[in-house]
Amino acid sequence: MKKASISIYHDTRRALDDGRFPIKLRVYFGKAKMYETGLSASVEDFEKAYINPSPRGRFRELLLKIKAIESKAMEAIEFVRSFTFAKFEKALFRNKPMSNNVIEYYKDYISELQCLDRIGTASSYKCSLSSILRYVNQGRKKGVEKLGFDVITPEFLHKYERWALEMNMSRSSIGIYLRPLRKLFNTAIANGDIDPDVYPFKKYRIPTGKNIKKNIEKDVLKLLYTMEVQDENIIKARDFWFFSYQCNGMNFRDIAELRCKNLTDTYFSFLRHKTLNTTKEDPTPIVVPITAGVERIIAKYGKRDGDDNDYVFPILQQGMPPEERHRANQNFIRYVNQHMRKLAKMAGLSFNLGTMYARHSFTTIVAREVGLEFAQEALGHTTLATTQKYWAGFESKIKKEVAEKLLDFI
Repeated sequence: MKKASISIYHDTRRALDDGRFPIKLRVYFGKAKMYETGLSASVEDFEKAYINPSPRGRFRELLLKIKAIESKAMEAIEFVRSFTFAKFEKALFRNKPMSNNVIEYYKDYISELQCLDRIGTASSYKCSLSSILRYVNQGRKKGVEKLGFDVITPEFLHKYERWALEMNMSRSSIGIYLRPLRKLFNTAIANGDIDPDVYPFKKYRIPTGKNIKKNIEKDVLKLLYTMEVQDENIIKARDFWFFSYQCNGMNFRDIAELRCKNLTDTYFSFLRHKTLNTTKEDPTPIVVPITAGVERIIAKYGKRDGDDNDYVFPILQQGMPPEERHRANQNFIRYVNQHMRKLAKMAGLSFNLGTMYARHSFTTIVAREVGLEFAQEALGHTTLATTQKYWAGFESKIKKEVAEKLLDFI
């Protein structure tokens, strides 16, 4: 594998104000790039310090400074597994004392997520950091700026958990806040910034809440689908809720991201937004048959005849910055949830109808209709990864038949 190389370059093209010339670090990887070192010397002094095999006095001091820069540059090259100048610069100029700082690790990763348009995940990391700092800063007039990885021990995590429970935080929420922290520990160890021995999650287990299946039986689905409703907002929310239900339990972010190029006459396909950045291999498109019920929603609220990159539904707009797209999608979900709660109340249901109910109801009913032998408690999970793999193995005709059965209660 091609490797970057470094050398020291005495730039004698233009003298500094004091008559000396800057000493630069030259990095070559397909092309050469120069980096300032903060050191300078006359031609004579540079030769005596760097070229002379046995420098002494101030010349030896200069040589040691140059060698330290070379050593640091070589460490940075070794640290970067797949070399790019951007990665090299980040490794070269990172503040080593701050590399043991959990707060800086959070901020750095949040910034990286935002650059990758993973605004929702960035928000989760912000919430995680905020919760941990609330615990750490109890009784302090000024918040801490540094929190060493070595400070976060199993005892620290147990105390944080007790504090969070006293703050009426659920065990599920505690788990949501601690999983990003565990991720950053693993990253810091992989980067060589902390010793693996400080890893606290071998002796501390992140709490998890009970996974309650949010599925609805067909008689209730029929009631919700056929109820006479006058409120146009409730009707619209119900339409999109059942669109998700009929379309493989489609996540609402994926509904918002659906584009005209994804549609054909008989089906549409999409890649799950959630897995685009977490799947190591190329993700497999999810194929959804366009039944009469699906076609009705597209015709009523969306469009088919736009440009390839036009959104099917007017939830997002082309050119929206990532933060605005995230905000628009969250508003869309809130809108559906708000009006589905009203529908649930009208139907006399004792629970609120969130968007996840559509997802889990699809999973449960398809498992029954197709006869998945493994459709037991595992199908109460929050993703459809296992179901999608099985679903992908069926012929299109069978998929179409199962899709039609989703509304056989009408």
